[in-house]
Amino acid sequence: MHSARHLNSDAHDVAQSLRRRGREVWPLIRRNADLGQVVSVHRDLPNVRTETALWRAGEPIFLPAILGNATERFAPQIEESLRMFDRLRADGELLPEIDTRLKDDQNFRYAGSTVDQEDPREVERLFVDAEIAGEVVAEDLWAKLAWITAEDPTDESLRIRFSNGMDQLEEWMLTSDLTASWVDQFAQRAFPECAAVLMCKPLRERLDRLIGRPHRLSERIIYSNSPNGGAIFHHDAEPSQLGVVFTQLEGRTAWFTLGKRRLAKLLVQSGLRNEHQAMTALNAADDQGLLELLNRDADFAALLAANGALFLLQAGDSILLPTASFDDTAWHSVLAVGEQPSLAHSYGIFGRADDYVLGGDPWLTR
Repeated sequence: MHSARHLNSDAHDVAQSLRRRGREVWPLIRRNADLGQVVSVHRDLPNVRTETALWRAGEPIFLPAILGNATERFAPQIEESLRMFDRLRADGELLPEIDTRLKDDQNFRYAGSTVDQEDPREVERLFVDAEIAGEVVAEDLWAKLAWITAEDPTDESLRIRFSNGMDQLEEWMLTSDLTASWVDQFAQRAFPECAAVLMCKPLRERLDRLIGRPHRLSERIIYSNSPNGGAIFHHDAEPSQLGVVFTQLEGRTAWFTLGKRRLAKLLVQSGLRNEHQAMTALNAADDQGLLELLNRDADFAALLAANGALFLLQAGDSILLPTASFDDTAWHSVLAVGEQPSLAHSYGIFGRADDYVLGGDPWLTR
């Protein structure tokens, strides 16, 4: 069942007719690539059998309105985060923003700031240590502010990622539950609207059922996608990660997302010789023709939509992206929708020790 349908960008009369009938229709434009229009058509939650089958197949699971009224309950915090991103776009600095949010926090102490001169996307990274009664219990925790892309200055989409250790060595993959939980606390205390996701019982129950073992939501990223912005096709599969849960808190984003194997089949329809070649090309991700097809070709966007791979997320919606392996994972592409920047949270799903609990995180203390 299709969650959203695709219209050509010049189908103005059809779009106006649909809007008069109460349908949402939005242009799909990212970095000046016109991919048509998206029409929201289906917003029912999938049943348990469908969710399980999608998860096992590495396919996305769309969960419309899963947060209930949480976006209303956390409206002040969401609004403040939107204004913070506005200030950051206007050459604001991350340190005073986080310092204001943490205020006189008893556990987190500022430990320094850096900028990676080798990464043109990075704006600022600040470090904190976690302390209990003056004793450091976790160090090198960080929040990194970065642009989504450095290739197009018209895309002002920003993200703040919370993690620890050295990026270049991917030390976050080896993070202990204890350190990860302090990183998660850092994110939650800086952005209290995290609780809208973490305390969502229907989402929690689905993840419990799909994953079937103790887990934590870590490597948290706060997104503010701007008009004409978003992320090109990619995947989030990592050896230690079970999946990703992305939740829209304000505004809208459009998604092209489907399992890698299904994506490869569609690439064969679009000219690649066979599925093996398509899978190999996706692994390399260095073929400019393929990148153009995936991210800037309106006909391929229409083909994706015709195969159920187009979704329109609005405030209160989540989408689950399984990452069982590099070949059984949900590839995805995100486009900002609307005239104002949006706000969303993305959390990686990781296994955790069954007997581990750190007070204060509703996801770990349920």
